[in-house]
Parts: sequence; C-alpha cells; structure tokens
Amino acid sequence: MAKKDSNIIFYMTLVIISVCGFCIWNFSRFNHEDAKFNMILVAFLVVTLLQILVFTPIKFTIMSIDAACWPAQQAPVTPDENARVETFMDKVRLRLRSLKSELMITESHRNEKLNLRYRLIKEELWLTGKLFLLYFIMSLVLFDQLDYYNNKFTTALFVKDYKYTLGMSTLATLPDTYTFLELSLIVAFTDGDSGVGSHWIHAEPVRMLGVVRLRQLRTEDSRVGLRDPVFTNKDFMEGWKLPYERFPYTNKYWPIYTPWLGTVSDLRDSIIMGISHSGHFIKYPEMAGYKILLSDTRNKSLEIMYYLMENTWLDYNTSALFMDFTLYNADANIFSICTLWVEQFPFGNIYAHLEIESQMFVEQIREMSKFGMIILFCSVVVWLQFTKVFFVKIWFEPRLLKTLWIQVDALIVGLSITTVIILSIRDNLVQSMIEQIEISVMVEFIDFREPARLTYFCDVLEGFSIALVTMRLWKVMQFTGTFQLFSKTLSMAWQALIWTMVVTIIFIVAIALATVTINGNNRAIFRDLPKGIVTVTSFAFGYNHVMTPLDLSFGGEFLGIILYVIMGFVVKYLLINLIISMMRGQMASAKQSRDRKVLHRISFWEFLRVEYADCINVILEAIHLKKGYRSHNRTVAENIERKLKQKERMDEIKRERQGSVRIIDPKEADEKLIQLRYRERMERTMTMGAILQTQMDLIERLMFGDADGKLPSLDEAEENAPST
Repeated sequence: MAKKDSNIIFYMTLVIISVCGFCIWNFSRFNHEDAKFNMILVAFLVVTLLQILVFTPIKFTIMSIDAACWPAQQAPVTPDENARVETFMDKVRLRLRSLKSELMITESHRNEKLNLRYRLIKEELWLTGKLFLLYFIMSLVLFDQLDYYNNKFTTALFVKDYKYTLGMSTLATLPDTYTFLELSLIVAFTDGDSGVGSHWIHAEPVRMLGVVRLRQLRTEDSRVGLRDPVFTNKDFMEGWKLPYERFPYTNKYWPIYTPWLGTVSDLRDSIIMGISHSGHFIKYPEMAGYKILLSDTRNKSLEIMYYLMENTWLDYNTSALFMDFTLYNADANIFSICTLWVEQFPFGNIYAHLEIESQMFVEQIREMSKFGMIILFCSVVVWLQFTKVFFVKIWFEPRLLKTLWIQVDALIVGLSITTVIILSIRDNLVQSMIEQIEISVMVEFIDFREPARLTYFCDVLEGFSIALVTMRLWKVMQFTGTFQLFSKTLSMAWQALIWTMVVTIIFIVAIALATVTINGNNRAIFRDLPKGIVTVTSFAFGYNHVMTPLDLSFGGEFLGIILYVIMGFVVKYLLINLIISMMRGQMASAKQSRDRKVLHRISFWEFLRVEYADCINVILEAIHLKKGYRSHNRTVAENIERKLKQKERMDEIKRERQGSVRIIDPKEADEKLIQLRYRERMERTMTMGAILQTQMDLIERLMFGDADGKLPSLDEAEENAPST
C-alpha cells in the first residue's frame, strides 16, 4: 500500500511542476527566440547524455563497490499489516479472466521455444524499425533546398556575362583568365572609392571571406606523348628561370617569390584534401602546384595581377589554373566554397570548370524547426537504446562477435560514433576559422574546403549507416513468407545470376568500346571508356534520355542504326529480361517448395495478436471496430446454419474457378496437422464450457450470495423459506 501512495505522490508532484512551469511560461511573457530555444534544448540533451553515459555508471560503480566491501545489514522480514486479502468473488473473477485467456492460447501458442524466438524478433523489429525511420526522417530534416538554389544561381553568375562582370563560358585562351580575375573576382568584390573589400556586386548580403587563392599546375615539358604529363614541383625564379635564388628583399617586403615556389603539404593536408579534380584531359591533384594570394583591396590585387602578367606566370606549360575562395551569405547563413578552374589542352585552348558547394557550418541547430528538434532528440534516444542492446549482447556472449549480423551492428555503432567525432572536429575547425576571420587583416586565405570535406565524410558515413540499418531491418523481416521467399530465390539462383551478370557486363563493355572508338571524338558521353560504359549501362537500365540515335551516327548512319539496335535489343531487352525470367522461374520453384511444407506453428502476427490482445481490444473498442454479435432477428442455430451454407457456397465457387477438382489422397493429408486442429477445437470447446459454467456461478453468487459471494446453506434456506 505504501508503494501505491508513493506513486500517487510522484504523479501529483509531476503534474504540479508541469502546471506551474506552463503558467510561468505562458503568463510571465517570458519567451525565447527559436534559435535560443533550440540551443537550450541541445544543452539539455547534452547534459542528459552526460548524466546517462558518464555520471550514472560512475554512481553505480561507487554504489556497487560500497555494497561489496561494506554490505548493509538486512532488515528482518515482517508481515505486511496492510496486506489485501482476496475474497471468493475475486478468485472467481480471476478464474473467469484466466479462462478467457486460455480460449486464445491454444496448443500451438504454447511452444515456448517459438514464443521466445518471436519475442526476440518483436524486440529487434521494434528497435531496428524505429532506428531506420528516425535515420530516414533525420536525413530529410537536415536537407536544405536553399543549398541547391544557392549552387544553381552562384554557378549562373560566374558562368554567364553580365553588365560589369565576365563569365567563364566566354574564356577562349589562358590569358583571358586575367580579365576574368579583374572583372569578376577583384572589381566585383571591392569598392572602387575606398578600395577596401565590399559586398558582391550581384548580391548585397554576400561577402568574400579572406582572399582569392590562385594555384596553377605546371608540366615539366610541353611536349605531349602517350604518357600522362608529369607535374613539376621545383622552385623557380621570376619568369620561371632556374636556378632559384633568395634575394634579401624577399624577406622584408611583399613575398614576390611565392608564385614561383612549389607547394609543400603535410600529412594532415594529404588525409583531408588528398583528392584529384577530374578534367577532360587528365586528373589534377589538389595538394600540388604553385600558389599566390590576392589582396583585400582593389589596388593591391591589381598590382599582384599585373606583376604576374609581366612575368608570364601563366604560359604554355600551365596545365590548369585553380581559383579558390569562400563566399558567405549573411541572410541565408550559407557558406559557398567556390573552386573555379580552367584546364588548358595541349593545343592551347582551355575549358572552364566550376565546383561550388554550399554548406551551413555555423548555427545549424538554431535553424532547425521544432519537428527537427523532436526528431533529433528521438534519434539520440533510440540510438542509445540500440547501442545498449548491442553492448549487452557482446558483454554476456562475446562469441556473438563472430556472427555476421552482430558485426553489422558493430559497424552501425562504430560509424555513428565516428560521424559524431568528425562533426565535433569540423565544428572546432570552423570555430577557429571564424575567430581567425575576426582577428585577421583579411589578407589570408581561409580554407573552408577542409570543413566541407569533413562534412562530405560525415555524409558518406551516414549513408553507409542508413544502408546497414536497412540491411539489419531486412534480416529482422525474415520472419515473413515474402522475405523468406526472396532470400531463398537469391540463394538458389546466385550462380546463374552471377554468370548472367558476367555475360551482360561483357556485352556492355564490348558495345561501349565500339561506341567510344567510333564516336568518342564527337560526343562527350563517349569521350573515354568509363564514360562510354556509364552511358551504355544507363541506357540498358531504361535511362533513354542520356543519348539519342544521332549520338551514334558519326561512323555512318547505317553503323549507328546497328549499334543502336544492339544496345536497345540485345542489352536492354534480351539480357535484362533474361535475368528477370530466370529470377521469376527460381522464385516459382522456391514458392512451390515452400508451399509443400506444412508448418505446425503459429505465425508471427498470430503471436502478436495474443501478446497484445488487451491493447488491440481497447483500440478496437475505442474506434468502434470491434464486432459484436448481431442476431438479425434469427436464432443462434439459424445464424450458424446460414454461415455454414455461405462457406460451402464460397468453396464451390473457388473450386469452379480452379477448373478441376483434385481428389486428395488420404495419405497426402498431414495427419499431425489434422490431429493438432482437432485437439485445439476440443480444447476450445471445453474452455468455452468452463467459461459458461464460471459465468453462471458468478451470476448466482451475485444474485443470491452475500457481500463476499458466499451462498447460504441449504438448512438456512429451508428455515427462511415461507410456509404454505
């Protein structure tokens, strides 16, 4: 009784605190901005996680050590004075509820081994399903459409010509990039009157963070051969003269020797920025070349550019020129990491590339909606539950780490932890960069490409995590017949499927070689073998818009028609339909094999129907879907006879649709299943009789018994009987 009173006091205290907090929040005019409120919630979440993950284990460790070293004296066991004594009526009601439960729990439901298996499936399905849904919703919540539109419009502003700027689409030779630098990257971001840095000429809230960095990659020899060009990293003097010499003035004034010195990268740069830019000619590494920074004012930047022009910093040995800078939109809180670069081909012409990536590095949590914050909280809680279940499994049974699906769980947990660590490193890096911007004189290159690369790593890890969670959900869903059928089909057809895929790949590569050889000099989609393989594969799987018949006509119209017919018929229809037909045949065989097996057990849904019978009944009654008995002015016997006739009529219609009636041999019938169903019917009948008898007993004691349900004895009944 004391426990019940303590629960009531707890609930009353919780209600009082909630009501008081709501009144204070609503009537005191105390309100936060959405951004501040989100940060308060995040702080609350961090404190809660620290309490759960750090302080709670420490507390229980201290308590366990104390209990083990200095055990407390146990209090003597005394009987409870307020113990509740059950009456006879309570026992009858309890028996009635037990009989109603026995009516649902038949012999098939009493397979304890199967029930334990279904209970584990239920727990895994509930936990993995929640994790999958929350990961999926979280990826949608964090997606911002402003990033797409920012990339689109920023690209358009740098590609096309406008009134005061020059577009990269009009660049024809390498010296034209100086004009682009002057009009689009120097004048467009500086004020002509004062000369200091200003907003972008196209958008007032957009400013450049730091300065523009120019980086060129040079080849050792302008001669073109069969081998890929070799990029040089030597130190030169002005005008690319050798040997390099350091003059006294180079350490005192503006470092004019910088454009002629090769780049030196460390291990950190190689790990984070060890990427290559794919051009139309070759691939260009990121951590190489010769760098020079422009300045924060118009005059200084123009002087640097004129110095580079006078000393021919860009010449025929220049293979690619990269222009790196970062823009910040204060209204949208978006960082635009821009990499504009031109690629010079061996014949002197150039091709322009634009790589613009939009990111929200600061105050990302502040911009989230209330729904997003709820999803964030739920994701953290569910992930902690999943992690706890994983560690409990391997703590008590370490040998489970050798199983495949436990290793998948370990990968999910490891990738999630790694993602959190990388995000923490990225946030610290961005914070240090913001502080550097605040204290610098704006003549430094602030490389926001590093946090952008870390964000990319996080996106990749998050994608793999969602894929692994989906695979884990696939494993849990193996209790259903459809998933079992598909898995059985794959296991039966894996050899034929692999060889058919090999044949398909051979055809695709062969046709790609032919199309690249004939049309590669005229169409970008067949420029090289990887491009050709991607184009043919996309066309084979239904993406018809990637190419047209005219793209294959450069070797002649007749040959183009032949190639198009081969791609459209042999690859697209013959081989792909062969895979589909093979899978269909294997699935039909697996289905026949499954249907021949008679399972003497309940399904997972029947287990759930019994496991959550009370909850299901309450829900059905609440929404008025629970069917009650309706006589329709007929007796019970008439209703039963009507139901039986209706069932016979439906069976007859079903047999007519099948065309012929197959007489089942008595030997083919499953005697065990028949006996099981017979025992279940007999058990239900006996349980129903016991329920009716218990109900009659309960009604009799309610009508003729006392408060405790005791019936009067026969002697007392005769004495109290009226005399005639």
